[in-house]
Amino acid sequence: MPENDEEKYYYNNYNYNKMHNELDSHVALARFAGVLGMFSIPLCIIFYTGIIIGGVAVVLALLSKGTMKTFLPQAKKAIVLGTVGVVLGYTVMVTSIHSVLTNPEQRQQLNIMSEQLNGISFDDMLNELKSR
Repeated sequence: MPENDEEKYYYNNYNYNKMHNELDSHVALARFAGVLGMFSIPLCIIFYTGIIIGGVAVVLALLSKGTMKTFLPQAKKAIVLGTVGVVLGYTVMVTSIHSVLTNPEQRQQLNIMSEQLNGISFDDMLNELKSR
């Protein structure tokens, strides 16, 4: 069996056990960040919460590094998943705004919903903003 370097992880050595220790706060933080990253992808469709949750996942993954030389494998996955959640969330938001501004059917539906909620249509709100 080859020698254990700091960069290699074998099942029965110190480095593997350090990276998968349930009681270590860095491992727990990286695992929690991974779970948030996984949840951020489907939640980006629901009120754009994926943007917030994905950002929190990336920050927690970065914080889980601590003073170690490299990121934990769980933290690397959390960074990727959180970034995908943020990018997908912004993509959904931009396409929603674009479709409301360019599609007349969706614009009419937005006007009806705005009148029901606010008492004024979306077009009237835009005209009021333009006149200021």
